[in-house]
Amino acid sequence: MPPIVSVVIPVFNVENYLEKCLDSVIGQAYKKIEIIAINDGSTDRSPEILESYKNRFPNMKVIHQGNSGISEARNRGIEVAEGKYIYFLDSDDYILPDTIGNLVDAMETNKLDLIRFGAEPFLDGAEYKDFDRNLYDFQRFFRQGKIYEKEEFLKATIRGFSPSPCLYLLRRDLLIKNELRFFPGIMHEDELFSLQVYLNTNRAMYDPHFYYKRRYRAGSIMTSQRSQEKIKKSFDSYCHLVNLVAELYPIYRGNLERKLIKSRIRSLYIGLYYKNVDTNYKRKKIEELKGISKVEKIYYTQSYKLKNFVKTTLKNGRS
Repeated sequence: MPPIVSVVIPVFNVENYLEKCLDSVIGQAYKKIEIIAINDGSTDRSPEILESYKNRFPNMKVIHQGNSGISEARNRGIEVAEGKYIYFLDSDDYILPDTIGNLVDAMETNKLDLIRFGAEPFLDGAEYKDFDRNLYDFQRFFRQGKIYEKEEFLKATIRGFSPSPCLYLLRRDLLIKNELRFFPGIMHEDELFSLQVYLNTNRAMYDPHFYYKRRYRAGSIMTSQRSQEKIKKSFDSYCHLVNLVAELYPIYRGNLERKLIKSRIRSLYIGLYYKNVDTNYKRKKIEELKGISKVEKIYYTQSYKLKNFVKTTLKNGRS
């Protein structure tokens, strides 16, 4: 009998955190799991750790490849996965022991395409400005125990969008039938992938438990002082993402499908507008963006500024 859940873990230079991650999957109360770890050209002890675990646990597959990026690693995992369900786990984070069992039970009982859940971020030797422990709590957007058919799910997701594929379990055939894969060669690839997943979800639920433990570590992308070169690379990737998301608009014809796509374009554009890159370069790149008119650009920025003004005014009024 094939495994019910395939857990895909891309691995790159995480020797200090990898065992905690792997132990959290091996220690799941639910046992019908295969672990697919893709070593993406690690130069530390991560490959040796993976081989050691593979020799001890027969339900673990290890794939070694040259450094190709997290998208290629996850796509390789999708290709070899045999489970009915698939779950993506980052190798410096971990999950609680009852995570997979509870999620699979909800998926099976309610015939779901996908189930989302919450996460608890924690600091590990890092300093992070405005650290928000409730960042991955989506209870204000979704009701616990409610089964969301497509229209209701899209409506809730417009406000409660989360790009992280680590915060949902989904049916593998949703990816296979719709030919969904991570876009290679860019940063922030989760934005596009998760949007496509949500657009193709017909039946979903939300579990508010913080099953996922998200590590904010010193030196990670989330917490490190990034060079201007990396900031520019991030900016360029977001520009590419806006164009890729815009290409989805003529493909999806539903009203709420298009509203979700437009909301993501708006969110990505606002992020670009406030990126700390050269002003002339920013202006040129923003002018080249597809799927967003000059009027929309003005409206998006002005409405965002007004919203922030109102929020700040209310906050100051309460203090």
